[in-house]
Amino acid sequence: HANAMAQRLADGLAEADGVHVTYPVQSNAVFASLNPDRIRDLQRDWTFYMWDEGQSVVRWMTAFDTTEADVDAFIDAIRASAD
Repeated sequence: HANAMAQRLADGLAEADGVHVTYPVQSNAVFASLNPDRIRDLQRDWTFYMWDEGQSVVRWMTAFDTTEADVDAFIDAIRASAD
């Protein structure tokens, strides 16, 4: 389930402006690069880690209890951060 939610997240961001999934999704982690200002904005409301600060790559994790609604809300927040 967690792996499927990670894939849902990556798929939902495939067309998102300024977001690049940096590695294929092979488990419950999504690694993506995006503008550092967007990262800071998102971290005000969402908990996730900077994976590679020099490349502005973050690590987003899903879990056994991550719902489709959770993923969709996060996708919406990421997309809104581009505005």
